[in-house]
Amino acid sequence: MRISRYAFLIEDRDGYYAYSTLSNSLLEIDSEAYSFLKNLQDCKGELPDPDSLEEPFRRVMIENRILTENDEDDYLLFKSNIMQLRAQRESMHLTLAPTMDCCFHCHYCFEKVKGGEPMPETVMDAIVKYVSAHKDLQSLRVTWFGGEPLMAVDGIETMYEKLVSALPDSIKYSSNIITSGYHLDNKAIGILKKVKVSSIQVTIDGLKETHNKVKFLPECDDVFGRVIDNIDNASASEPDMNIVIRVNLTLDNAHEYPELYKNILQRFKGRKNVSIVPAFVLDRNSEPVKCPLFTRETMAEYIFKLTSLNIDSPFIRYPKPFFTECAIRNANAVSFDPEGYAYKCWENIGNKDYAVWKLNEDGIPVNVNVKLLNRHMYGADPFDDPVCAKCKYLPICGGGCPLQRIENQFEGKHNDLCTCYKGNIKDFMKIHIERKKAGLYNY
Repeated sequence: MRISRYAFLIEDRDGYYAYSTLSNSLLEIDSEAYSFLKNLQDCKGELPDPDSLEEPFRRVMIENRILTENDEDDYLLFKSNIMQLRAQRESMHLTLAPTMDCCFHCHYCFEKVKGGEPMPETVMDAIVKYVSAHKDLQSLRVTWFGGEPLMAVDGIETMYEKLVSALPDSIKYSSNIITSGYHLDNKAIGILKKVKVSSIQVTIDGLKETHNKVKFLPECDDVFGRVIDNIDNASASEPDMNIVIRVNLTLDNAHEYPELYKNILQRFKGRKNVSIVPAFVLDRNSEPVKCPLFTRETMAEYIFKLTSLNIDSPFIRYPKPFFTECAIRNANAVSFDPEGYAYKCWENIGNKDYAVWKLNEDGIPVNVNVKLLNRHMYGADPFDDPVCAKCKYLPICGGGCPLQRIENQFEGKHNDLCTCYKGNIKDFMKIHIERKKAGLYNY
């Protein structure tokens, strides 16, 4: 019996704690238990007589993966759960781009292919046939993407009608949309309600002046104002539809977030369906950029700064549920562009160099790019990476973004794949502990 590789011991001003990235459990312990575990961890030794430990301490430490018989078995436990997720066929996540057109040209946008015709009904029918062929399906989640999906809002309605009319009533359906919010007018709101969109993510780029420098149009001298007014209207008319304001942050505009956060909270005071979150534009060390971007280290520093200003964010929540992974590795996760080309990651949507196949009119994948598909499904696997396989953060990191891993291995890029929790997990946990004691939401 020994301290698990995935265990962290935390000494806070108000107590002692043990946390496991494998079980995602945080346990409060007394000073005697802390000293015992800390000594065992520092010595990297084996407990000679596990039976000498008193119950229920021994049982609780084992159940929560603080103590273990073997780190390798713990690693295999995590790996087995991920492999089961990859193999599941009961749920499907579709990302659908009804258009690749967009009225904006944001400098940080990863989409290099824009414009073209909206998705025709022939492609919609092919996608419906593709989905219907999955006989084990029990749930379907659709993310409406683009381009700017609301520039083809009629196509969203048509696609939805085709899908639900073809699927059995037993299949659970849900959807969300990612949009600039500029086209979120009354017509769009009505259609989004009809197609059962439960969550709208609206991206903005800072305070009014900054946002309008990134997103601008000759026919509108205040894009920011229009977007905020649209959010106001949508949140008031559809209180059951959650709206998340996602603020894209670089090192150039990050200083604006505290003021913007306070403005949004004041503007939408009492609206429980509106929230605001920071979204860090990360430096991937791949292409020249027009402004300084966040690294993992500066991202963690900034999160802690927000916390010191009493600004809430998802990043100071308890770590996300364990045993999860990006769906790119699952065959039932696929993105479709308006022409019926399929991609494993929505960051590549519209760029045919990264299409893994195309649907024919019968909904059957043709022109399969086997090399590219294999890279996305099986390449750059963190379980094949000796560093990741031995890393104590793996259960809450998952090896980082699979697409960035693939870029590193096959395209010579140098993306930082590690989580911002790395090296900072104790500080994040201390924030969680303080917030929980204060009665604040932490999950």
